[in-house]
Amino acid sequence: MFDIERVSDLERKYVDEVLNGQFSTSNTYKMVTRLEKEFAKKFGAKHAVAMVNGTATLHMALEAAGVKAGDEVICPPLTMSSTAIAILHANAVPVFADVDRNSFLITAENIKKVITKKTKAIITVALYGLAPQMREINELVVIEDNAECFGAYQDGQLVGSFGHMASYSFQSSKHLTAGEGGIIITDSDDYADKLRRYSGLGYAGISGNKGRITKDDIQSPDYDRHVILGWNYR
Repeated sequence: MFDIERVSDLERKYVDEVLNGQFSTSNTYKMVTRLEKEFAKKFGAKHAVAMVNGTATLHMALEAAGVKAGDEVICPPLTMSSTAIAILHANAVPVFADVDRNSFLITAENIKKVITKKTKAIITVALYGLAPQMREINELVVIEDNAECFGAYQDGQLVGSFGHMASYSFQSSKHLTAGEGGIIITDSDDYADKLRRYSGLGYAGISGNKGRITKDDIQSPDYDRHVILGWNYR
């Protein structure tokens, strides 16, 4: 068994950068922005939005996809409970499609068996670095739960680029870890804007490419700090 050092001098250097910034908003967010840009580049995505954990990324993906109370979301029964919990957070109904007995992964055949008029989205789950046969799963909105699959390829295509959105976890047991945290990637400008706003109190001044409200935004005559997701809460 290999003894892999998970925390090196490089990680300590980055932590020092954050600490030396005294946790000011501008200095702290620079590190998050660097992570998002590099992650999107590495995974060939247009947008990457970092969040508090991998459960939040799945929840926000469902919200961005327009999942509403009473909608059904298909997912596998063999996965960490967070996949189904995220569906419940969105007030939707988890519907379990069985897995293949050899790979333990959800299949297109079993998904088709449980699709109804109420089905709004599908969450596929990669386990132990292995992803389902994604090319066969192209119904509705597909969200890839890749908490256990970083950098794998399927049929020459990077896992994470098949679905409409792909979620990753930085929890301590994952391939890449920050102790906790998560990130979601997408090529859709619309989904990226919604992901950012749902995870950031809904402020209209943030978007898929902009995760922080600046002084220039607040001073702009077009900016209304009271508008959240289109609702005026004065």
